Amino acid sequence: MKIEGKVSTIIFKNESNSWTVILLKVGKEYITAVGITDELEVDDEIELEGEEDIHKIYGKQFKFTTYKKVLPKTNTALIDYIANNIKGVGKKTARNIVDKFQDNTVNVIRYEPRKLEGLKGLNEEKIDALNVFFCEEYDKWNAIEYLSSFNVSVLVATNIYKQLKSDTIEIVSKNPYSLLNFVKSLEFKFVDEIGKKLGIDLNNEDRIDSGIIYASNKITEFGHTCIELENLINYAANLLEVAEDTISNGIERLVLSNKMYIQMINNTEFVFRKSYYLAEENIAENVVNRTTREINVTNYDKIIEKVSKKNNIVLSDEQFKSISTCLNSNISVITGGPGTGKTTIIKCIIDILEDLNIEYVLCAPTGRAAKRIKETTKKEAKTLHRLLEIAKVDDRDLDAFFNVDVKQIEADVVIVDEASMIDSIMMNNLFKAMKQNTKIILVGDVDQLPSVGPGDVLKDIITSNAVNVVELKKIYRQSSMSDIILNAHRVNNGILPEFKNKDTDMFFVKSTSVENTLEKISELISYRLLNYAKFDVLKDLQILTPMKKTQLGTIQLNSFLQEILNPKAKEKKEKEINGKIFREGDKVMQIINNYDKKFSLNGEFFDGIYNGDIGYIKEIDNQNQTMTVIFDEEKEVIYEFEELDELELAYAITVHKSQGSEFDYCILPIYTGYEKLFTRNLLYTAMTRAKKMLVIVGNKNTINFMVNNIESKKRKTGLKYKILEKLS
Repeated sequence: MKIEGKVSTIIFKNESNSWTVILLKVGKEYITAVGITDELEVDDEIELEGEEDIHKIYGKQFKFTTYKKVLPKTNTALIDYIANNIKGVGKKTARNIVDKFQDNTVNVIRYEPRKLEGLKGLNEEKIDALNVFFCEEYDKWNAIEYLSSFNVSVLVATNIYKQLKSDTIEIVSKNPYSLLNFVKSLEFKFVDEIGKKLGIDLNNEDRIDSGIIYASNKITEFGHTCIELENLINYAANLLEVAEDTISNGIERLVLSNKMYIQMINNTEFVFRKSYYLAEENIAENVVNRTTREINVTNYDKIIEKVSKKNNIVLSDEQFKSISTCLNSNISVITGGPGTGKTTIIKCIIDILEDLNIEYVLCAPTGRAAKRIKETTKKEAKTLHRLLEIAKVDDRDLDAFFNVDVKQIEADVVIVDEASMIDSIMMNNLFKAMKQNTKIILVGDVDQLPSVGPGDVLKDIITSNAVNVVELKKIYRQSSMSDIILNAHRVNNGILPEFKNKDTDMFFVKSTSVENTLEKISELISYRLLNYAKFDVLKDLQILTPMKKTQLGTIQLNSFLQEILNPKAKEKKEKEINGKIFREGDKVMQIINNYDKKFSLNGEFFDGIYNGDIGYIKEIDNQNQTMTVIFDEEKEVIYEFEELDELELAYAITVHKSQGSEFDYCILPIYTGYEKLFTRNLLYTAMTRAKKMLVIVGNKNTINFMVNNIESKKRKTGLKYKILEKLS
C-alpha cells in the first residue's frame, strides 16, 4: 500500500536506530506514520510504502517499510523547496524561476540550466548549484527506490548511494556482489539476497569470488593475516552453499588474478588477502635488506660515557651494550617490561645522535604514546600518521590504507616507541616512507597485547632472529620499589601477584558480585582514594576494563561513572545522540582517526585528531549545534553535532584503548567476563598502565584464571616465514 503526503511534524526520532514517528498531511487529513528514516525534514513531500496498523497504546498508524522523497506538486511548495535547499537562493529568486517556467521548472533546472541565465538573483555559481542539487536528488531517490525493491532500507540505500552515486543502479543490476567492495559494513548474506532476487546462479563466478574474499576477510578480522587453505575452503563452501571443488576453483582464479596469495608455512598452505600478503612482503624485504647490509662498526664507548655523565645516569653493562648495539645496527629492537630502562636507552641514543649531528625522528603509533615519549625524553615526537602525512582514508578499509600515499622520511634514524602496537599495514607504510639507508630502532614490550589491526609485527621480527634484539630483563632500583612493576613481571612470568595492605602502590579490593563491584568503585572514586592521596579524579584517574559490553564494560560503566563524577546540573548544557548523553565537563575520547579535523593552538590552526586522544567537553552550543572539546589541556576542537559519533565517554576505557598510555591512578574491575578476553597479556598490559597506584576490584579467582590463561589462539601471520625465506 502506498500513500503520499507532506511531513507536518517529526514527533520523535531515535538517533541510535533512526526509528521515526512523523505526522503526515495527506490531503486534508493527518496520519501518524512510523518507520526508519534518513535526512527527513519538515515540509518534505514523501511517498511511503507499507500498511496500516493498530498500536495497542497509540492507536491507528501507518507502518512503512520504505519511502522516497518526491518533488513538490504545487508552485508554492516548489518555491519553498528551492529556497530551503539552495544556498544563496531566497524565496524571491525562487519565485522568479517558477513564475517563468511554471510546470517545466524542474526539467529546465535539470536538463537546460542555461535557460536560467539572466534571471534576477542568479549567477553562474547558483545556477550550477541548482542543477547539481536537482540532478543528485533525482538520482539518489531513484536509486533508493530501486534498492527498496530488494527490501533494502532507506538508511542502507543512502549509504550505498553515497559510495556509488549515479552509477548505483547500473552497478547493482550488473553485479550486486561488487557492493562488498564499496560498502565495507555490508554482510554477504544481505548482498546475496539481492543476487538471488536478480536470478544470479549459486555457481556464478562473481558470486563465488566475492564470497571467498568475504569469507577470508571475516576469518582474518581478529588480527590474523592469513588462514589455512583447507579451513577457508570449508568455511566458504558452507557460507555459499556450494561444493568445495567450486571454492577451490574460485581460489585458484583469485590467485591467478593476484587478488589472493598462497604461502607454504610449515608444510601447510595458507591463503592471504592481497593487502596483507604484500604488506608482509614489503616489511620482510626491508628487514632483510637492512639486516644483511654491511655497516661500519664504530666504537661509541667514549661518547656513551660522555652522555651518561652529562645526564647523571649510571648505565648498567646491559644498558651500555644495548646503546652500542642499536647505534651499530641498520635495524634493531629494544624490548622489555616496565622499569627495565627502555626510556633511558632512548634518551641516551637521542643525545648521542644530536652530538654527532645525525638527523633522527622520534615517533609512536598513537597520540597519547607520542605525548608520553615526548614528556619522558623532552624531545619532539610525532604520531606515525602525522609523520607520514597520511591523507584522509578510512583506516577500516585496509586495502585503501595499504595503498595510501606517504611522505618520504629524510632522517637518518627513525626511533619508534610502543612498536608492539604497530600492525602490518602501518608498518608497511612506515617502510614505504623510509630510504634504504635509514636506520630504524623499534622499541616496545612484546608481551603486551598485540596490535588492534592485523599482524603481530614486533613479535614476528623478534622471533625470526634476523635482527639485533636487545632484551631488557633487569628491573632498576627506583622501579624495583614499585609493587605494580614487580607484580606485572610476576604475572608475565605466570606467577600470581602478591597483594599487601600497606606500604604499597598496588591494592586489591574484594567484591562479591557485579553490583558490589560497582559499589566498591563508587566508594573509591567518591572518597576512599582521596583520603589516600590528593589528585584530580577526572584528570589523574583512569578506570580500565577488559570489555565494552556487560555491566562492567565501558558502555554501562561510563553512564554509571558520569552520574557520579559529572552529574546533571542546571548550569551544565548537554546533548543526547545515539543513546549517549554528552554533558559539559565530561571526559571523552576520539574513537577514529580524523585527519582533517582542525584544532586551534596558541592562535594557530593544525589538522588531525586521532583515535585514543582524550579530552574534556568545554562547551555545548545547542543553538549552533556544536560542541567544543579541549585535548591535552590546550587543543581546542569544535565538533558539529553530526560528528559526535566520533566521540565516546572516557571515564572508563578498554585495556586495548589504553595501550601506549600511562595514568597516575588506575582502577581495574576484574570480577567476571568473557574467558577469551581474560588473558595473561591483557592483565599484564592493564597493570603496566598505572604509574602511582593500581587498585584491582573483583575476585582473586578471576585474577588467577587470567594469569594462567595464555592466549591459545595465537595470530596466524606469514611475516616471520617471509623474513626467513628471504634470508635463506
